[in-house]
Amino acid sequence: MIVERLGRNGDDATLTVRWFAGETPAARPEFSFHYQDETGIDFGWHHEPNPHVEGWGHFQERQNSKTEYTYEPQTFSSTNPTRVVWEVLSLLAAKIQAK
Repeated sequence: MIVERLGRNGDDATLTVRWFAGETPAARPEFSFHYQDETGIDFGWHHEPNPHVEGWGHFQERQNSKTEYTYEPQTFSSTNPTRVVWEVLSLLAAKIQAK
């Protein structure tokens, strides 16, 4: 399990990945990688329309379950699924190690 490899308890942490291909080959994909655990860590990288940021890519984080998310624009190097997975897993590992 990926969360165990990141030094977290696999029973208490989740990494939810959602990927929606567009209806046509030319349409943008929509995806999200969202991490949560029992310590209150709650953040993720998303590529989808969101009224809180300009553009599609963003990082969102909640400091605890009672606060609103904060949002920052995020540029992904690619929207190719394989490349995005590796890019986000690298970002995820760095973010968790910094906590």
